[in-house]
Amino acid sequence: MSVSLICPACETPSTIHRPPVSTCPNCLAAWPEPLRLSAEAMLEREKVGRPMLLTIGMYVAPAFGGLFLLIVLAAALGAGDYTIDGEAVTGLEFLRRAGVFYAALGGSALAAAYAIWQERSWSRWAIAGFWVVQIAGAVGEAGIKGAAGAVAAMLLALIVVGWYLFDKDNVVAYYRGLEKSEAAAELRRAQSRQNADPRESRT
Repeated sequence: MSVSLICPACETPSTIHRPPVSTCPNCLAAWPEPLRLSAEAMLEREKVGRPMLLTIGMYVAPAFGGLFLLIVLAAALGAGDYTIDGEAVTGLEFLRRAGVFYAALGGSALAAAYAIWQERSWSRWAIAGFWVVQIAGAVGEAGIKGAAGAVAAMLLALIVVGWYLFDKDNVVAYYRGLEKSEAAAELRRAQSRQNADPRESRT
């Protein structure tokens, strides 16, 4: 795995095989920061592609999130039958008691799927947020007395998710590459704004 760069200082092409990308091997000039970050991000992502579980989640989460939002929409329109704790309720009553939870669960699932698809570094926080919503819903359903049991039941899942997203080697390397890509893109945008015609920036 390698990436080819053209040095802005000596205009000589170079092939970089591994990070860190610090100086041009021909003239020893430091690579511009956006170019360095982009090259390191490409090397990281060539070494570690999108992890399989994230790919699976990208396809499963939209269906899951869409289903929950569809239930909320159907309840708002008065379509379908609804029960809470075995008690038959109207659509409006269902919305009042569980609508926020269902909407938050569906919205967080769709946000996570979108972020994974677009390869955004904040997708890990969207995934964690989905599980936090799950815990909050479990606590709300169990009530004060059953809150401890509900949290304990979901806590193991949250610990596993946290380990996978923030500690598993290939996942950490994947997100490191995404963060470098985003940092390089932000630097390029900042430089473009600085180099823009001041008359254009005021319009």
